[in-house]
Amino acid sequence: MPGRYRIGLDIGGTFTDLVLADDRTGEIRLHKVLTTPADPADGALRGLRALCDTAGIRLADVSALIHGTTLVTNAIIERRGARTALLTTRGFRDILEMGKEQRYDIYDLFLQYPAPLVPRRWRLELDERVARDGAVVTPLDPAEVRAAAGRLAAQGVEAVAIVLLHAYINAAHERAARDVVREVLPAASISISSEVDPEIREYERTCTTVCNAYVQPLVDRYVERMEQALAAQGFRGRFTLMQSSGGTIAPDAARRFPIRLLESGPAGGALVTAFFGDQLGRRDLVAFDMGGTTAKLCRIRDGQPEIAPSIEAARVHRFKRGSGLPVTVPVVDMMEIGAGGGSIARVDALGLLKVGPHSAGADPGPACYGRGGAEPTVTDACVALGYFDPGYFLGGAMPLDARAAETALERLGAQLRIGAVAAAWGIHELVAENMAAAARVYLIERGQDPRRFAMVAFGGAGPAHAARVARILGLRDVIVPPASGVASALGFLVSPTSVDLVHSLPGLLDRLDWAAVGALYRRMEADGRAMLLDAGVPADAVRCRRRAEMRLAGQFHDIEVAVPDGELTAAAAPGLTAAFEAEYRRLYRTFLPDRPIQVLNWRVLVTGPRPEIALPRADIDPSASPGAALRGRRRAYFPETEGFADVPVYDRYRLRPGCAIPGPAVIEEREATTVVGPGDTVSVDAVSNLLLRVGGCRVGGGRP
Repeated sequence: MPGRYRIGLDIGGTFTDLVLADDRTGEIRLHKVLTTPADPADGALRGLRALCDTAGIRLADVSALIHGTTLVTNAIIERRGARTALLTTRGFRDILEMGKEQRYDIYDLFLQYPAPLVPRRWRLELDERVARDGAVVTPLDPAEVRAAAGRLAAQGVEAVAIVLLHAYINAAHERAARDVVREVLPAASISISSEVDPEIREYERTCTTVCNAYVQPLVDRYVERMEQALAAQGFRGRFTLMQSSGGTIAPDAARRFPIRLLESGPAGGALVTAFFGDQLGRRDLVAFDMGGTTAKLCRIRDGQPEIAPSIEAARVHRFKRGSGLPVTVPVVDMMEIGAGGGSIARVDALGLLKVGPHSAGADPGPACYGRGGAEPTVTDACVALGYFDPGYFLGGAMPLDARAAETALERLGAQLRIGAVAAAWGIHELVAENMAAAARVYLIERGQDPRRFAMVAFGGAGPAHAARVARILGLRDVIVPPASGVASALGFLVSPTSVDLVHSLPGLLDRLDWAAVGALYRRMEADGRAMLLDAGVPADAVRCRRRAEMRLAGQFHDIEVAVPDGELTAAAAPGLTAAFEAEYRRLYRTFLPDRPIQVLNWRVLVTGPRPEIALPRADIDPSASPGAALRGRRRAYFPETEGFADVPVYDRYRLRPGCAIPGPAVIEEREATTVVGPGDTVSVDAVSNLLLRVGGCRVGGGRP
């Protein structure tokens, strides 16, 4: 029988992170290996073997493996999915190119949109029609579907998306078409919108279903390979995959709905932030996750990550909303803020220093990796500034080439007519300014003052940059949790098995067919319970939470409110009206009582219990001295000290609760390095969090 251990496995763009938790003792073991872009499973499996060997256990002793991967998002960005076709209602063949007919940048005369995942020759129309109330206007002709499927079979199509008008109200035509296509193309993956995304809005529904079909064969092969390889190594525990929404699902559900894995890795970072915030009694936090390829920011409100109903994939302009493919799946609401350790620095046409968005990734990686990379990156800058010890990167398992980093920075500096150190500091400061500016916009757009938050910093590069980003934002407190370098994988271990289901059934609140709404909820809750039972959640541990997306009739943006449990009748309308008005006033400080309220979508979150990690705790000793953790001293650059200064370097694993360290200082662990600047102080709490107090915060954008 599987034992007391659980593993979180997160495949990122540069590194694959692994965390092993012992549920009996609370001990945490970490491992980090370079991602293998050509075959991500290869690096992941090697990392699993190495982690188990280090811990002295077998994979058979592991009770649960929770896996997050960038496979789906990378396949869409790099166009490595299946040969996909689209069957749709006549008149809607070109909806993937027409989109919403809106310009995301009105001043760009050369505006570009992502090319459709389905070429026009594989987008075929059917003479069928369903009205918006579900009534059949034109019946589906099975012979026409069979002829269309035959054409696609002759052209080697591997996946088919079926998106018919108003199928979220009446799915009969989509299901009938799927049955016919399956007869003609038995080996093809088939996605129908009434199962993938049964929501109103044709463009978004079509795009989401197409994306699901596009990656389905790839994910199916990948999951099958992982299951077989794990079984061959003796794994008999529960294997689940992380969703973008912060919950996990069983492999079979992931095969059916792979689009739900789009942002699976970063979701773990939001969960671990909420977990550590709860331990500290902090309910409002900012998660700052800076890895090897990107950095992401997420707000934790009242102890929970915020969930958005949609996301954009494969943006033409990485940081311009509207330039990507809209995907309507629940996702932890986060903002990509520009740079990771592998982000490449360059001089642009105007002679200005720029950093990112292009990354050296894992292959060849930054110049200091010694794997053929020659362009200077953020990691190279940290090496040159003395923040990273070339001999202790990944605990010494991956020594860095400091001379290669310096050479790359010298070439960059020559273009700017400055030295290598000045170029390195320019990279470090520019990255911090860019990330702080993006974070400020992210929070202010949500009506928040950045200064009221504490930051939780993690990822391989996050703790090295967090204090400077916080100083620019005016944040006073930065928390660097244990296992900070692999925190997203740790977050997987506190994520519940869950599924978020949605279905459109639009109508005015005072005229709803409440019997239909009740039947819809019963069906969604039954489907969700079946998925959780398949993932191994006991039936009596499953919980359902209902919500509805509502708006004032004629408005565009929706507001989500809670829906009561039990049978729904017209008696529920006054309570929903009051809840909607309260949320509307909270967001907009006003309300229009003369406007009718319209409900668009009905949602239900079906979830199991949240796993816990009992981290080892120790009593805080106010007299504890950091002297026993001193590894030595080295030269590190800080402008406040007017250049390089001899600073103490501490071993994080030997710091005891109650220790207090003034900056400047460097605190090292195997997977990350925390930089404490001049004027900052850091202390250690009972569960070994580093609590960094930022001095000299910039307020209103001025200098410290």
